Amino acid sequence: MTQNQQPTGNGKGAVSGLIAFFSIAYFCQHFAQSGLLFQPMQYYFKEVFGYTETMNAAFIASLVMPWTIKPLYGLISDYLPLFGYRRKSYLLILNLLAMGCFFYLTGVSDPATIRIALITVGFCTAFSDVAVDGLMVELGNKTGQTASFQSMQWIWFNIAAIVSSLTGGYLIQYFGVHKAFNWACGLTVASPFVVVIATWFLVKEEKTKVNTTQLVQTTKSLRGALASKTLWVVTAFIVFWQFSPSFGMPFYYYQTDVLKFSQTFIAQLAALGSVASVIGAWVFKRYLGKYRTKTLLSWSAALGAIGTVSYMLLLHPAIFNAPITACVLGFVFGITAQVAMLATLNLAAEACPKHVEALTFSVLMSIFNLSMQGSSVFGAWLYESVFDRSMAPLIIVSAVFTLLCLPLVRFLPEPAKDE
Repeated sequence: MTQNQQPTGNGKGAVSGLIAFFSIAYFCQHFAQSGLLFQPMQYYFKEVFGYTETMNAAFIASLVMPWTIKPLYGLISDYLPLFGYRRKSYLLILNLLAMGCFFYLTGVSDPATIRIALITVGFCTAFSDVAVDGLMVELGNKTGQTASFQSMQWIWFNIAAIVSSLTGGYLIQYFGVHKAFNWACGLTVASPFVVVIATWFLVKEEKTKVNTTQLVQTTKSLRGALASKTLWVVTAFIVFWQFSPSFGMPFYYYQTDVLKFSQTFIAQLAALGSVASVIGAWVFKRYLGKYRTKTLLSWSAALGAIGTVSYMLLLHPAIFNAPITACVLGFVFGITAQVAMLATLNLAAEACPKHVEALTFSVLMSIFNLSMQGSSVFGAWLYESVFDRSMAPLIIVSAVFTLLCLPLVRFLPEPAKDE
């Protein structure tokens, strides 16, 4: 937020309005971009077009590519006001465009067309997300409430995941593989519409023009950020942390083809994991925000490795009741995974230099997203091409990568104190 973009009115009320906007934006963002569409889409491509694990993971990764260039959106919104506004106009126009794309997808069945439309939606959502995260980082660093703000965002993000996961599973059950995706797109039209309404009423912004002085100051701050050893160390850690080979897509195929879980039950598992994530975010906000980020990351690495290895139990469904075991693992380690996620985001926020908070945070989140999708594709490739569709070695490799993060935590810098 620039000097011309401070919240107007009562300070406490303005912050409360922004927190409400954060919550609405994150709820709608997940519901629209990945939550409701995710399961109907991957099931549609698996059953109708015969996509393998790697093909499906690569297709989904391509949809996330607009999220890897978020710094570009930050530069555009910071330096080029649209109709006099740096944030509000972009939020309104982009979400209206997203509404049009979702409506168009209700009658589309061609993979190439679906890809283009969803990449356009990803561009709109990612651009909107940059504005939201910029407000979050700046206000969080000013008030020392970064962990609290992020917890609220992710609580609502995961509430959206609960609703969208259950809805997606039931759409497959009642409308079948061919129509479930189109129905999901139709329901999703409401999400960007709600963001348009929330932006209009909750985002207060004065009109502004291109500020040459501010541009020079921001450019100098950006050069300083690029020379920051702290930022580079944090970036390297995030890449390694996120690139642990994921078994998410292979596990979806394993649940469907080997364990014979119904799509409704898989959706319920995803919803249960999201409930666990809400609890994890609340625990982080209520009890863990006072701990050092490095301490939380150390705990997360150790528990993450244990949780990953625990999924070996599902490879023996004759011994362990697979549905019950999947529910227990999803719930327990869904909590720890959310704590790990928030600790990582907190690390990224702490590393952002002043005056370029939005830009540097968006750079780190782009790297975060790119590494996560690389992990998904790499894990699916290992599963198909190296491990001959055997889950056990992939689970072990993933756990080892996670455990290797533990000794790296000690090299992370301490957060700079706000003078």
